[in-house]
Amino acid sequence: MDKRASKTRDAIIAAWMALLPEKKNQRITVTELAKRANIARKTFYLHYETPEDVMRDASRRKLDELLAILEQKGFFQNPFDTETLFQSLNELMEPNIDFYRQLSRGTPDSYFWSELKRMMIRLITEIYGSRMDFPEAELRLYAEYFVSGVMAVYLSWLQGELSLSFDELARLASEATFHGIRKSRKTGDGL
Repeated sequence: MDKRASKTRDAIIAAWMALLPEKKNQRITVTELAKRANIARKTFYLHYETPEDVMRDASRRKLDELLAILEQKGFFQNPFDTETLFQSLNELMEPNIDFYRQLSRGTPDSYFWSELKRMMIRLITEIYGSRMDFPEAELRLYAEYFVSGVMAVYLSWLQGELSLSFDELARLASEATFHGIRKSRKTGDGL
């Protein structure tokens, strides 16, 4: 793809990300995207067929961005460092928090969330499968359980159901992941 086409796609995606929080649950139209991206409708159709194609492309880009952040932080060399995972998710979301808040109000099986879940399960099974002696089906079950929990926590936080800072969210989610519900407390109240 040439630079001009890439810049046009970037502009359309930026328009979609800006319109999503504004439109709430209303459908974003090609006309709105073209106007916000400062392009003609015909130009839009040179790059995408529908606004849903823009959403899928934006989602793929955000997932690639998450992978790059994880790589930069060395997560793949130390995949047991769950705090790095959660800090990376925060780093991805913080600059566009309104976008992710609006995405969280969609259905949990929306394209972004289902792709994020699929990607994370694949990563976990690949990384941990080569480092741990787990039967494949068992590892897949643990990965599904872990990723579903992470997503539920983040969706709850994005929807305002958990009043924590980004840092508290990452720290507590990491602790819960690493220690589980039986984390010992100074009070000695064990389960």
